[in-house]
Amino acid sequence: MKHQLETNEHQQQPMTVETLHQDGTIEDENNENENNTIITLTADEFSKTGLKLVGYKRHRIRRAQKISNVERFVGHYGSIPCICASIWEDLQTTAVEEARIPAEHLNVAFFLMAMHHLKRYPTEVEREGIFDISLKWGRDKVWYYVEKIQALKAQKIVWPADNFGDDIWALTVDGTHCWIREPQHPVWSQDPEWYSHKFNKAGINYELGISISQNRLVWMNGPFKAGLNDITIFTNKGLKEKLRANGKKAIGDGGYSGHSQQISTPNSHDSKQVKKFKSRALKRQEKFNGMTKNFDCLSGRFRHSVARFQNCLEAVCVICQYQIENDRPLYDVLIDDLMEGRIFDFIELFPV
Repeated sequence: MKHQLETNEHQQQPMTVETLHQDGTIEDENNENENNTIITLTADEFSKTGLKLVGYKRHRIRRAQKISNVERFVGHYGSIPCICASIWEDLQTTAVEEARIPAEHLNVAFFLMAMHHLKRYPTEVEREGIFDISLKWGRDKVWYYVEKIQALKAQKIVWPADNFGDDIWALTVDGTHCWIREPQHPVWSQDPEWYSHKFNKAGINYELGISISQNRLVWMNGPFKAGLNDITIFTNKGLKEKLRANGKKAIGDGGYSGHSQQISTPNSHDSKQVKKFKSRALKRQEKFNGMTKNFDCLSGRFRHSVARFQNCLEAVCVICQYQIENDRPLYDVLIDDLMEGRIFDFIELFPV
């Protein structure tokens, strides 16, 4: 009876960072990487490793359908396993020096802990309990990997080398607000410069731009105090001048009115087709913004510093870029009823 109890206790041992190697989930020859070879893991390997890491037992994983295990994985890590596998490989092969992870620092468990941090945004005490790792060790490893994922922005979130080709209409633009802790003010209990009208609380504003012709985030600018509105950021923080210098134009919501040479907004003079075009383009932008809010670090109150917020938001945007390239593409703006028959004249968007 005593032997049976000891056996059951051993079987119920939680999957931790240390036991991943003992358990054989991560093969030693695949993780030592002594010859600087690329460590690749399949989507199934990521799924099993990730689920065991957060406490799922083998029998529960085996008896569930694949789609159930994928849903479980997404619930803890924010992306399907093949997206994690793609990011993991790129962190080893990227030409961006700041993003590449040296062989001696490669660890799948720490990478998954960083993905879990972005998706679930646990406190350090909660992370200690989930992953059985010390507060300091978990903190250091999570932020190391978050910063590496963030650094992939130099590869994934870039202005196209061909400057959008012959397209004049380059991108849609919008600001996204996130709630933060109230920053300290030397005099007042609340600083109006951080006030977000979307939350009625302190917040940060980030300017995002989505390519109209491609599934791609091509512009990311911030962080800015939420009291700085979208049109001020557009006018004074770089995007308006970049559009002018490159001979391109953007589409924005009603908050961007007054700068018709660089950005068009919905107005009463638009034809039916133009209205539909602008509406689809702006809803497409909102869809991407909404994808970022699927990550708990951006959907609730952010507890860390502004610098850490930038780490998290930009890392999430990189992950969302992987998603729209692989499993969650944005819909096309131009559709048949806009393009067939009486095609609208793009000059209507910007009357001179």
